[in-house]
Amino acid sequence: MWLYIGLCLSIGISVIIGTYVFSGIRKTYDKKETFTNKLLFFWYVMWAFHHVPLMLASLYGIWLLPLNRTYAMAGGLVLFGIGVIILPLGMLEFGSLRRSTGQDISTLITTGIYTWSRNPQFVGWFFILLGISLAGRSGLALALTGIFAVVIYVYTVRLAEPYLENLYGDAYRSFTGKTARWIGIPKD
Repeated sequence: MWLYIGLCLSIGISVIIGTYVFSGIRKTYDKKETFTNKLLFFWYVMWAFHHVPLMLASLYGIWLLPLNRTYAMAGGLVLFGIGVIILPLGMLEFGSLRRSTGQDISTLITTGIYTWSRNPQFVGWFFILLGISLAGRSGLALALTGIFAVVIYVYTVRLAEPYLENLYGDAYRSFTGKTARWIGIPKD
């Protein structure tokens, strides 16, 4: 009982903070500015209040899915491992934490893993969360992973991509023509 109350509270807090965060992101992008430390702090807090219930739901098998335990665990670990590789590759390609978190926008990064994906950090997080959900065979964790994917899709398409196109112009348009939004083979 307490677990469910805690999960609901945490998800509710994530939604409330998310309203503030995405409003702040929109304002930041409209002004062609960079993220403040305060906005980044709330971005991470928002996702913590989303990810912790996802992990707990997986750990406790909430809304248990009828999957073979061994196969689900193996598949989940593989997806988790793929995400753990992709996510830091995206961060490392930026060369600095300030660039990786959107506080330094001096350079458009189009090398390394960014030739395969315009958003490898989000792809990595998705695989990590999907792996956790599958390993725990939790329908609730899988639903929260789906919510993560939808929010990131909307954020990327509605906010980030127009901002980047506005910021980098033809260089960004060329980048989008060559590189898949999520993951794919680079086009020449």
